[in-house]
Amino acid sequence: MRNPLLRALCRLAAAAAAVLAAYRYAWLPEHADHVVKSITSRTQAALQMNGDRVMVVARDNIERLQPIAGTCRLSVDYHLVYAVNARILGRNNEAIEHYTAALAADHRPEIYFDRGVTYLETGKLDAATADIALAVRFNPQFLGDVDAGMQERVTAANKAVPQHPPPR
Repeated sequence: MRNPLLRALCRLAAAAAAVLAAYRYAWLPEHADHVVKSITSRTQAALQMNGDRVMVVARDNIERLQPIAGTCRLSVDYHLVYAVNARILGRNNEAIEHYTAALAADHRPEIYFDRGVTYLETGKLDAATADIALAVRFNPQFLGDVDAGMQERVTAANKAVPQHPPPR
């Protein structure tokens, strides 16, 4: 390339591509992580409050989370904090969607338990039983966090699950 104008345009295009890549793959995820951590702290503080103030904080938290949704679509923490705030606002179906998205990235028993409790709040007993039973298989202490009727359902569901034979 002997044309200096063409060479300058190529360099400018390469620099612009580098800036855009740094923005998309470095700054946006870092910013989103900061927002999620901040909202997590706000949510934990809000859960200690009484009255309508909890609802106001939860609404504000969701508004702050929405702009980073695209960057955080694979973030378990994003989906969990969104789900908790949605539950505070009584948006249980939205919370279930976010718990399900979190489970797509990580199969932690507490996520199954929280989604199961949310299903329970919406009256979906079979789905609630399945999720809570799965959580209890990994962490039996979850059984103590539900009422006696659900304990019976979960125990029966876990007895119906075939046990894996021991390895030889």
